[in-house]
Amino acid sequence: MVWAQRLCPTRARVLNVPTPESGRRFGEIVVHDGAPNGEREVDGHAYPVFDELLLLRASPLPTTVVDVTAARTADVHALVELFTERGYGAEPASGTRLLCACCSAGNVQQDRDHQTAGTQQVHLAAPPDELPELVERWRAADPDHRSWSPPA
Repeated sequence: MVWAQRLCPTRARVLNVPTPESGRRFGEIVVHDGAPNGEREVDGHAYPVFDELLLLRASPLPTTVVDVTAARTADVHALVELFTERGYGAEPASGTRLLCACCSAGNVQQDRDHQTAGTQQVHLAAPPDELPELVERWRAADPDHRSWSPPA
């Protein structure tokens, strides 16, 4: 499952940073069916769920998983903000919630704010050659409270 912004009745842009195993990437454009197959409720707002039919436009931004340690929630927010400002994506892996097919087609209440302090994996969507510099810039802004390690 991915979070997407509908562009028209049958197209949507992927807004979250999907897991590498999902086969989807941040920023891709997909064609979906026109009939909702359920809904997700987040902060009292209902969002329709659609089934993807095909990939219309691929994204050049792969998902890279890194380990980060952030002393404060604000530090995680700063990492997400840094990537967002550049038109890239960053999302703590704790925001990923796997649902069975039955539950996925139903109505589910969901919490989208998983930006908490501590050591955790974060999914990053950015050009691979820019990614280390971006994360290092984030760490260097407050090295006593932030650290990261590249993927193994």
